[in-house]
Amino acid sequence: MAPMEKTYYLITWRLSFFELLKASNSLSVAEMDDAQLERLLVAVTQGGFGQDVSPDDTIQVRERFLEYACQEYDVDLPRTVETFDEYFELVEPDYFVDLDEEL
Repeated sequence: MAPMEKTYYLITWRLSFFELLKASNSLSVAEMDDAQLERLLVAVTQGGFGQDVSPDDTIQVRERFLEYACQEYDVDLPRTVETFDEYFELVEPDYFVDLDEEL
């Protein structure tokens, strides 16, 4: 069995997501005049027993993040890669540095 490890991704709102929230009178953006495209650092455990097996780890990240976004922002969106790509941008960092780890 492969060890479980966390993989990190940077997710940025696209303008379309801000506009969706603004149109739905979401409290998280209701007071904002200008679009503020939030960036979130997300971590997901890859591998291990009981984890979805996907040939592309980013598919799992996109679908799971949409689950989170729908609950967090009280919106109902299809949980598909296409929907994610319409409203968010996903970047996988080239490397991760844990500053608490000893050299």
